[in-house]
Amino acid sequence: MQRLPVIGQTFAHSAVEAVQRAAFEAAGLPIAIERWERRPHQLAASVAMLRDAAFAGALIAAPHKERAAGMANALSDDARVSGAANLIVRDGTRLRGHNTDVDGVRAGLASIMPRVQGKWPRQAVVLGAGGGARAVVAVLIGSGFQRIAVFNRHLHKAEAVVAHFARSARHLDLRALPWHETFLEVELARARLLVNASGIGVEESASPLPAELPSIGLFVLDLVLNHSSTPLMRDAQAHGATVANGHASFLAASAETFLLLTGQQAPADVMRAALAVELGLPEEGIAVVGD
Repeated sequence: MQRLPVIGQTFAHSAVEAVQRAAFEAAGLPIAIERWERRPHQLAASVAMLRDAAFAGALIAAPHKERAAGMANALSDDARVSGAANLIVRDGTRLRGHNTDVDGVRAGLASIMPRVQGKWPRQAVVLGAGGGARAVVAVLIGSGFQRIAVFNRHLHKAEAVVAHFARSARHLDLRALPWHETFLEVELARARLLVNASGIGVEESASPLPAELPSIGLFVLDLVLNHSSTPLMRDAQAHGATVANGHASFLAASAETFLLLTGQQAPADVMRAALAVELGLPEEGIAVVGD
């Protein structure tokens, strides 16, 4: 039996554990998931433990994704570009960091955007500045977006995201902006895509945007997982936008995580069913790419 800790500081929900555990059991794999609640100063020692043969690796949760990327021996392209890792896989005594959040964002965008990427818009607003937001910005840069505005309630965190991508974003307008209604109005008036990676709306039925904003774009991806429809999604639909929640993104990221840990294709139906149970939703209410 190999150990697979989930390393985080808070655990608002256990969907990651439930879905991966169901997949391991369905595949008959001896991998046991356990929670390690760790503060930032405890992360380095925790990651060092993963070199032992008793571990398959670790799932990295908030707020450690950015720091964990610097503690692996090697990084996948997605982890290197985003500067964040949500998965560490052990290979002998070496650790390789991955960012399967990037796979999730790609899937989420594919669920709402035109099939031909050349027809995608070129202006976007990103809400949030954590590891998930970094995955969003990485995908947008790689998809040819020309203007990306990153908002966070703590401006210095948005500025850190922009600084990380400064070299790869030389060809586009990438900027950090304060979370203020005036700035939001200006950027949303020109943007054709809005992605909420802020976490607002996860535990409460709240929209990250003021209700009086007149328009919020043509395409809206709300990475909130706990609800089928969020206030942000409903507001956007009222303005004719195409919307998606975080289900497809979460399942795509989970499937890639399973593949990287086991070398096997993920049991997609099992994962979808487990997520439905965990969220208390009917299985048909769990959106996947292609729905």
